[in-house]
Amino acid sequence: MNKLIIRISWILIILGGLISFIFIYYTKTDGYVFWGNEKIDFATTGQFGDFLGGVVGTAFSLAGTFLIYLSFKEQTTSNKKEGFETTFFELVNLHRENVNQINYTKYDNGTLRKAEHRKVFRLIFQEFLECFKEVKKFSNSKNIEDYIKPKYNLTLKEIIKKNNLKCDLIEIALIDIAYSIVFFGVGEDGEIILKDRFKRKYNSLFFYQLLKYIKLKPKKENEKRYEIWENLLKLNFKEYKSVNLEYYKYRQHNTIETLSEEAKKLIYKTEFNKYYGGHQHRLGHYFRHLFQCYKYLNYDSDLTENEKYFYGKTLRAQLSTYEQALIFINSISSLGQKWELTPEIDLLKKHSDIANSKLITKYNIIKNLPGHHLLGIRYKSYYPEVKYETEE
Repeated sequence: MNKLIIRISWILIILGGLISFIFIYYTKTDGYVFWGNEKIDFATTGQFGDFLGGVVGTAFSLAGTFLIYLSFKEQTTSNKKEGFETTFFELVNLHRENVNQINYTKYDNGTLRKAEHRKVFRLIFQEFLECFKEVKKFSNSKNIEDYIKPKYNLTLKEIIKKNNLKCDLIEIALIDIAYSIVFFGVGEDGEIILKDRFKRKYNSLFFYQLLKYIKLKPKKENEKRYEIWENLLKLNFKEYKSVNLEYYKYRQHNTIETLSEEAKKLIYKTEFNKYYGGHQHRLGHYFRHLFQCYKYLNYDSDLTENEKYFYGKTLRAQLSTYEQALIFINSISSLGQKWELTPEIDLLKKHSDIANSKLITKYNIIKNLPGHHLLGIRYKSYYPEVKYETEE
């Protein structure tokens, strides 16, 4: 639009100049003189002035009006951009403050250590990897119905189809379950939330047994109980499943006579702190704010797509590798699918491509993830269009 107005303005200016030149040329050839020793005939030149002012002046005035309009428009755009940048960089600063306020005290190598700022994300991500391994070990069936309810199965298939994913339904389910356990924890409140979230998606027999099993894992400072947990994981798979089933049935019926010795070791008379205490109070606000930052950027109507990507890169530069890894996992889970797999399209302009609301891919948010996978969870299976650093 701006280019068209500039072209029209130039055409009007050139046209006005051309008319003036032709008019003056023909007046000269017809014997009229505007300068020299002869007296000026104001009656005649006045008519010339009327013509030039009426025709050429109008063209110049119109061109000037167009250019003034463009000048005001550019000024307005500049003011809007300045306002956007002010708000955007305030959001970036708030993101940094959010990160700086995060801390996590955890038992490590015989002592309690306090991690702060970005180091916390490394610990949380490591907990997810541990939990994912444990959930996978517990979940050996290849039958989808053993895990996922039919209605949610259809929902996941639709998500896979719409996003052209090359991933496994069971893998998505196990990622969601493991991440939800790490996020909410398996304490009293966390377990209630998990059961409420899982009951609409997953087979109740499966996730009830799984939660009982995960709750057995104590914090490492409880060394005796943690040793019992480690011994449970060392059992061969048949014994491991048998002991877990025994323990689950015991918890259901509270009878101990028929339990094996391995299962009896899992029964504790006193309460203990669970290993997965939850990180909702750490990650909830963090992800909400980061998501709003990208939404604010993505749906700004005055920025070009190149400008949006530039600011998106600036925001991505604030993210550590472990933050990007957690964003990757969060976006696959049911807690964070609005990042891409089920994007918010209500703010899109009419006729706009839905790809514009897929934030992970559009801004290459997980670009800096190392390697090609996390415990077999391949990045490209979920985000094939992201331009990963390892591919450059």
